[in-house]
Amino acid sequence: MSTHVAERIVISRVWLAGLIAFVFSVVANILVRAVVVAVFPISPLFQALESAQPVIFLTFVGVLGATIVFAVLTRLTQHAVVVFRLLSAVLLLLSFVPNILMLTTNGPGATVPAVASLMVMHVITAVLTVGLLTTWPRVRL
Repeated sequence: MSTHVAERIVISRVWLAGLIAFVFSVVANILVRAVVVAVFPISPLFQALESAQPVIFLTFVGVLGATIVFAVLTRLTQHAVVVFRLLSAVLLLLSFVPNILMLTTNGPGATVPAVASLMVMHVITAVLTVGLLTTWPRVRL
């Protein structure tokens, strides 16, 4: 016999989880950037790692987008968590496409360490954001 625990998603907690995910992701991504820039010869032409500003801005855009999508899904479906996790996995894989294209088209300053660091940042942000959005706002009834 299976028991079903009733729960709901509190929308105010979704926005707070998004904010927390943004802060943690920025800290983690800035650390990744610092290590990569210290260890590998990153070209100044590779604008994504030129300074912390692009890292912060792009992390904000990604987390905000994910938070909005999750908030909308909570209104549209009773299975928002499952749908969001699947959608996030697909979108994470798709987010690698522009990074790989930088390498294959010889983008300015694109090297394997530089591009790989961006991909690591995508994974870090996705794990933190999806993890926080799909767990913290859920409340048992």
